[in-house]
Amino acid sequence: MNPAHSRMAEVNGIILAGGQSLRFGEDKAFVKVGDSILIESLICFFEQLFDDVIVVTNYPEKYSKYPVKVVVDQIKGVGPLGGIHAGLSASNSEHNFVMACDMPFPRPKLVKYLGARVKGQEVIIPKREEKLEPLFAVYSKKCIKAIEKQIQTGNYKIQEIFNNLDVEFVDSEIVKKYDPGFLSFLNLNSKKDMEKIDKCLKRQKLNVSA
Repeated sequence: MNPAHSRMAEVNGIILAGGQSLRFGEDKAFVKVGDSILIESLICFFEQLFDDVIVVTNYPEKYSKYPVKVVVDQIKGVGPLGGIHAGLSASNSEHNFVMACDMPFPRPKLVKYLGARVKGQEVIIPKREEKLEPLFAVYSKKCIKAIEKQIQTGNYKIQEIFNNLDVEFVDSEIVKKYDPGFLSFLNLNSKKDMEKIDKCLKRQKLNVSA
C-alpha cells in the first residue's frame, strides 16, 4: 500500500488470527503469499491505516516480535465471535475495523470507505452479491454486550447478533466501486484456495500492499 494512504483517526484495526486452521493444515497467518508472510503484510497494511492495531490470537508467543497489541480470547471455544469480543474489549476506540487474518487482498479504498461511514451505527458490514462479509466489517464496542448475551445462548453465529444491533449493510453495488473484483473477500480456507490466490497474483500482478 502506498505510504500516502492516510490513517483513520477514530477507528482501530483488529486482526483475527486465533483460528486453529484445521482445514488448512497449518497456521494460515504465517503462510507466504507472493513474497511475503501473510500476517506481516496485513500488519503493515493496518499500521498505515490505523493508529492502533490489535491482533487476537490463541498463540500470543508467535506475535511477540510485532509492534502490535496482542490479546487472547476472553471467552474460549466460540470461534470468530470470541475473537471479535476480545478485540473490541481490548480496544480504546469506540469503532473498530475487524478482519480475518486469512484475507490476503484487503483493498484500502474499501476499508477507508467503511471507516468513513461511521456515525452512530453499531455495525457496518459490506455485502458481496447477497452474502454478508462479517469478517471484513466495522464494529462498535456497543456490540460487546450483545455478543456476550448471544454466547450465553450457545449460538456462536456472528450474523445472529445483527438482529439486536443498529446495522448498516453496504450494498454490493457500492462495494464494487471501491473493490470491483471483490478481492478483499478472497480467503484461504484450504490448500486449493492457495492455488486461486497464486493465480490472482500472477494474473493481476497484485500484492497486499498495492
